[in-house]
Amino acid sequence: MFKVDTLAPPERHFEDFHEGQEMPVVTKGPMSAGHQVRWAGACDNYASDFHHDAAAARAQGLPGLLLSGPFMASYMLTEVSHWLGSHARVLSFWDKNSGTTMPGDMAHIHARITRLQVEGDMGRVEVACDIVNQDGKSTTPGGLVALLPRKGA
Repeated sequence: MFKVDTLAPPERHFEDFHEGQEMPVVTKGPMSAGHQVRWAGACDNYASDFHHDAAAARAQGLPGLLLSGPFMASYMLTEVSHWLGSHARVLSFWDKNSGTTMPGDMAHIHARITRLQVEGDMGRVEVACDIVNQDGKSTTPGGLVALLPRKGA
């Protein structure tokens, strides 16, 4: 049976971070067709056969079933938000699906603080993030901006 571990994000503040700080790498995988099918079911998104039917994917000239870009981006957003902590308020998030993820692939999620800025009682945190596969290739570069409370504010 598929088991999901749920952990509450830590309580963190703006002062707990510094520019250049890196999130410990989070690894997901090996990815499977089941991951994609559960994602499609949760989103009610079965429109693209190549995401859940390997034969349909090959008929379209693809090497096989592909995991969806938004699915992979959701992994990245979840892990980076968790790292920033329970008080983080994500203002914006972007990603680019620049590479394929297929069953058997690994997804190593990286993030690094690129800029910190004080804004009154809050701190603005800018993060560069990426998913890198088992071959060291970036498949999902992205970034986010979040607000964190300042200590004592």
